[in-house]
Amino acid sequence: MNSSLYLTTFNSICPPSIDRAVLLKSTSRLFVVHPTLSLPDLGTDQARIAATVRQADFDRSILDQIDDSYDLLVLDWELETPDARGVLDAFRQRAPETQILALADDVPTDDPVDRGADELLVRPLSDGKLQSTIERLLLQQAYETAMDDFFRLSTERALLESELQAGLDVTDRYRSVVSDLYDARERTAAIRDELSSDEFDQALRQLLE
Repeated sequence: MNSSLYLTTFNSICPPSIDRAVLLKSTSRLFVVHPTLSLPDLGTDQARIAATVRQADFDRSILDQIDDSYDLLVLDWELETPDARGVLDAFRQRAPETQILALADDVPTDDPVDRGADELLVRPLSDGKLQSTIERLLLQQAYETAMDDFFRLSTERALLESELQAGLDVTDRYRSVVSDLYDARERTAAIRDELSSDEFDQALRQLLE
């Protein structure tokens, strides 16, 4: 059978338009290592992301509570027991993809960003500032992941197209990849719409690092 019949256009085999709100409402997981911090409600309709929050249990070893399922760590940089620097280092080793937001009472001499944190906020700060920073970090992470998926799938689609032209039976795989590529493109656009111009510039800088 003529392989050109399988090389249908991108839009013709893609699913209907995806609700962008749904794409943005996958629930993020936050881990808070702070003895007194109360996070603003991230489950309201006004929030740009949906998130569940777990507070660290200081009666147990923090090391035993670290895993790579968390999307964001909120860390008290003033912690002495356990030492905040050790917590940051452990997260970077065990969960390198987790975003880390450090909170300090003053500008520290040992900047947590230099040690691997993604952001530092100095108190006092408003709930609005804290919430917008958390949302930005999670959206930037989601955008980077979506772009990685988009480029990976684009490369795979190009390879499959060449195999189709060579007469290989990869039609089902090709259709699946193109559908996934469309989803990735829609998700990337949805996240982009949620970012301000400054936030989007920061996301691009992260991608280029």
